[in-house]
Amino acid sequence: MADALRLAASLLAAVAGGAVVGGMGAPAGWLSGAMLGVAALAAGGGAAPLPRALQRFTVLLAGVGIGTGLTPATLPTLARYPVSLVALALALALALAIAAMTAASYFTLLRARFTRTTAFYAAVPGALSYVFITAARAEADLARVAVIQVFRLFVLMAIVPMVARLGVGAPNLQFAADPLAVTAALLTLAAAAGAGLDRLGIANGGLYAGIFISATAHGAGLAPGRLTPDLQIAAQALVGPWVGARFIGFDWRLLRELLVAATASFLAAFAVTTGFAALVAVMIGVPFPMRLPPSRRAGWRR
Repeated sequence: MADALRLAASLLAAVAGGAVVGGMGAPAGWLSGAMLGVAALAAGGGAAPLPRALQRFTVLLAGVGIGTGLTPATLPTLARYPVSLVALALALALALAIAAMTAASYFTLLRARFTRTTAFYAAVPGALSYVFITAARAEADLARVAVIQVFRLFVLMAIVPMVARLGVGAPNLQFAADPLAVTAALLTLAAAAGAGLDRLGIANGGLYAGIFISATAHGAGLAPGRLTPDLQIAAQALVGPWVGARFIGFDWRLLRELLVAATASFLAAFAVTTGFAALVAVMIGVPFPMRLPPSRRAGWRR
C-alpha cells in the first residue's frame, strides 16, 4: 500500500509539474516539467520508480510517437537528396556541426569526472525521450544526464525566443491525428516485435520496434498522422517520472558542481556551434549575426 501511494504521488507530481512547464509553452515541457516535479518529490523521499510494465509501455509509446515523423510526403523528398549536391553539402555540414558540438560537450563533461557513458548521453542534443530511454538501458547516471540536458533546454528556452525576434518566424504546422484504434494496433505490433528483439538480446528492443513499425505504417500511408495530443502528453509525462525517480537518494550537495559542469558543457558546445554558423554565414554572404532588413525578411517568409 505504501508503494502504491508513493507511485500515485509520483504520477500526480509528474502531471502537476508537466502542466506548469508545458503550459508555459516550453519545448518538451511536459517531459521536463514531469521530471522536475518528481525530482522535487524525490528530494523529500516521497517518490517511487515506475513499475516495469509501465516502463515498457512508456518505451513503446515513445517509439511509436517518434516513428510518426515519416509520412508518404517525405519519401520523395528523401529520394531526391542524393542527387542534390547542395543538399548533400548542407547535410554534411550539419552532421559535422552536431558531431563537433557533441564532442566539445562530451570532453568537457569528462573533465568534470563524468563516466564516458554518462558524458555521452548528457552531451547528445535533442530528442529527450529517446536520449533518456537509451541512457537508462545503457546504465548511465540518469540524474547527471537529466541535470545537463534540462539545464541546456532551459538555457535555450531563454535564448531562442530572443534570437527568433531577429529572424524568421517558425511555421505553424498542423498534423492529422491517428485514430485510437490505429495507435492501439501499432502499440500491439510493437510490443510483440519488441519482445522478440529483447529475447535476441537487443537493447532497447521495444523502442526500436516501435519506431520501425510506426515509421513503416506512416510512410506507407496506413496511418494518417501523429499521436493524438493526449497521447503525446502522456508519452512525455511518463518519461518524466521515469527519469525523475532516479533522483531518489540523490546527493543534492552535488547539484552545484553539476550546474558548473552543465554551464561549461553548454558554453563549449555553443562556441563550436557559433564557429560553424559564422563559417556558413561567410560562405553564403549573410552578415553574422544575421540581421535581415525588413524587405528581405518578408521575402524570406514568403
